[in-house]
Amino acid sequence: MSKTADNTPQAEAPKKILFTASTMSHIENFHLPYLEEFRRLGWEVSAIALPVSKRFFSFQNLRAINYTRRLLKDERFDVISSHATLAGIVTRLAGMMTGRLRKEMRVFHTAHGYLFHDDNSLKKWAYLIPEMVCSNVTDVLMVMNQEDLGIAKKYKLCKDPQKIYYINGMGIDLSRFQTAQGEPLQCTKEQKAAFGIEENDFVFVYAAEFSKRKNHELLLRGFAKAVDQIKDLEEKGGLPAGLSADRLKLVLAGDGILLEDIKALTEKLNISDRVKFLGYVKNMNELYPCCDVAVTTSRIEGLPFNVMEAMACGLPVIASDIKGHRELVEHGVNGLLFKSENQGQLADQMLEIYKNSSVRHSYIEVSQNKVGEFSLVKVMPLIVKTYRDHIEKNAV
Repeated sequence: MSKTADNTPQAEAPKKILFTASTMSHIENFHLPYLEEFRRLGWEVSAIALPVSKRFFSFQNLRAINYTRRLLKDERFDVISSHATLAGIVTRLAGMMTGRLRKEMRVFHTAHGYLFHDDNSLKKWAYLIPEMVCSNVTDVLMVMNQEDLGIAKKYKLCKDPQKIYYINGMGIDLSRFQTAQGEPLQCTKEQKAAFGIEENDFVFVYAAEFSKRKNHELLLRGFAKAVDQIKDLEEKGGLPAGLSADRLKLVLAGDGILLEDIKALTEKLNISDRVKFLGYVKNMNELYPCCDVAVTTSRIEGLPFNVMEAMACGLPVIASDIKGHRELVEHGVNGLLFKSENQGQLADQMLEIYKNSSVRHSYIEVSQNKVGEFSLVKVMPLIVKTYRDHIEKNAV
């Protein structure tokens, strides 16, 4: 409660919080439960997708900074919640340009995965230097994997290093992928047919945007190599009963700028009859149960939802051995990790997991138990508490 000049108690105005991201799909996929929770707490909530370009250094991003600066000055938000790399840098640079208003705002930034490794590459410094500049306006920083936590602390990417926090992502809504008893949802024949999957298919699935970072080319080449190896085993009588090369299929969910290039590559590798392109799929909770193994060949991640969703549905996971994946997949315990860019190792693991049903099943229970640590019901209260604690402390 605040007081008027005559000492009469007066109700405080609701806090105004702004969520920023690069796309509306990011907000829809990660933040809707948080927007609803802050509204439930009586806050005035806004969420916008900033008009940014994926080209890091571009005039469009300069215009986005100016647009955001005007928005912050006009609306006078109490709390800024920025997310991911581009939107986070644009938002915080804009905040630095608001002059005296900056002192009235609390800036929370969530890193959904730094797009660099802690090496000496030019790429690292191109991304790290803006993060270091933005640290001067970052009141609270949250990161999603232990390696990014180390980077954030090493380079002091928050104004107060004591306010850098590790979080288990934004939280996955397990109720979308599991029954009330925690069992994975089952697939029906109708669902399989809807996705173009035949009853006897053995399906590897990858849900990701078609981009350089997601590295679909490696997956296709590894899959083609695995198919050739399985054909060779089949000819030599080395496959377990009931298995055949004909059963192997790869399902790709997503869209993106490299989609047509990847489609062309399937033709070049003679696997176009085995690869299904589904486009953007909203109902992944229906697709995953129709598949057998999830694969991800991404080059860099924060804490990938596609892996958590697959784990929740009881799928073993084959993943590139990178930060983010290592947070979720323990090699030989609930999945397999292959050296990033090593298509031979990827092919060997696809072959191994296809041949060995006992290995596949041993991973399922471990994955289901592990993914519970990243559930929305566990993660969201901790994140909301972090916001409230720092905002209320600042108000004292």
